[in-house]
Amino acid sequence: MKRSLHYTFALLCLVYTLAGCGKDGESTAELDTKFDITVKNAAGTPEANREVYLFRNPATETSGRTPPNALKKITTLADGIARFNLKGIPDVATTGTLYFTVLQGSQHKVLGSIGVAYTKGETLTRDLVIQENNVPAPNPNAAYKYGFLPATVTHELAMSEYNRWKNTQVVPCSDGLRVIANPANETKVEAIGFGLLLAAYAQDKETFDGILRFYNSKRTTQAANMMAWSVTCSGVLDPGSATDGDIDVAFALIVASKHWGNSYLDAAKEIIQLIRDKLIMQCSVSGESMYVLAPGYSGRAWGGCEMTDLMYHTPAFFRVFASVTGDNRWIELAEDTYTLLQNAAHPATGLVPDWQTASGTPGPGGRAGHFGYDACRAPWRLTLDYLWNGNTQAEAWAKKVSDWANQVGPANIVDGYRLEGTPIGTNGLNSSFLGGFTVASMGSSQAQVDRFGTELSKLRDTYWFNLNTRCLYLFTLTGNFWNPLEK
Repeated sequence: MKRSLHYTFALLCLVYTLAGCGKDGESTAELDTKFDITVKNAAGTPEANREVYLFRNPATETSGRTPPNALKKITTLADGIARFNLKGIPDVATTGTLYFTVLQGSQHKVLGSIGVAYTKGETLTRDLVIQENNVPAPNPNAAYKYGFLPATVTHELAMSEYNRWKNTQVVPCSDGLRVIANPANETKVEAIGFGLLLAAYAQDKETFDGILRFYNSKRTTQAANMMAWSVTCSGVLDPGSATDGDIDVAFALIVASKHWGNSYLDAAKEIIQLIRDKLIMQCSVSGESMYVLAPGYSGRAWGGCEMTDLMYHTPAFFRVFASVTGDNRWIELAEDTYTLLQNAAHPATGLVPDWQTASGTPGPGGRAGHFGYDACRAPWRLTLDYLWNGNTQAEAWAKKVSDWANQVGPANIVDGYRLEGTPIGTNGLNSSFLGGFTVASMGSSQAQVDRFGTELSKLRDTYWFNLNTRCLYLFTLTGNFWNPLEK
């Protein structure tokens, strides 16, 4: 009898445990993991009857914007909320990131997407902002003070390409947004700088603030509290800085302050001071003193007089820095940029090397000494000083280098040249190179910039660097890259 009762009691305990009852059973029960996703339009109004898809992958990947791949689809209620629960969805990790995306039409256009990091058992609330046209299109300027606007590049093209850039290059990361590089899981500070410039000029606060949060999350002591130049969403690949990215970030914050207030200007001044203190180097060339930028900071500034990059120098930005800080060192750096240019530019073509010494020797330390993917941005960065300020040195060089490119022919431009003009590029025509020459043509003639603009308008780059620079060039060519001191 005792044995029978013992077996009966053991059997009841087993059934009780398998049924999920009792203290031990609670640990094996599947946890509720809830997401309340509120869909809002650009004005902040909740959107009812919007279909929200749950994906494992971000919308930048095809698998993250194709409805059959969705784990679940929920339609928003009258209050704009779509309520998801992971219970019952197979093979979902205990922790990770999932992506909530609103699509439109048969082409599955991404209207908005957000990545949400979770741990099972949590209840999370997030806003997902959608924009039917992705961004409010800013009003195009009629013209700059100087130069020629192409009649063959439209404001509509510039904004359309911005939208394409945003939908394919900007991805969620924790509570921020990052701009992808190659491979797509990596981000470079130059891409963050590009993204902040574009979002600021597009008046796209949601995107701007998201990218800025990412920038701030990747600032390191090794980079003197600037952003680590090479990172992933979850880590840092190289903790040192790259000067061009931080300069673009600081300038974009000044533009943002014209839309959204002085807190952005205060943030700009902080970064400007870091660059000024850590990265401006004084050199002596042929007995004359000049200032150049060190290319980066990694526990200390590296390069400078013996190794710098003309493309890191944007005189028009430096003049704005001088105005908002009252620091004349930035004016000196702007003027010395033209000495740096004169020291290195080829006398016939005007082409400049990716890397040079302050005295103009190309390719120091084994770095590239030809016109490549660094130098291809110099025509844009220097021509801005003519468009905004009428700088005659910028005008003369823009005309020289664009006249040379015009002889080559816009459709024949490749992605690399020796300084005397011999082509060495292997990837053919792309916007990084053609677009730079197109901007430089704004200092030459209406006919020439129209010719370049016609060819540039035909391209549809997909590589991250080419699409980023394409959008910056298109904004400049359509009058949308204005001088913030005039606003």
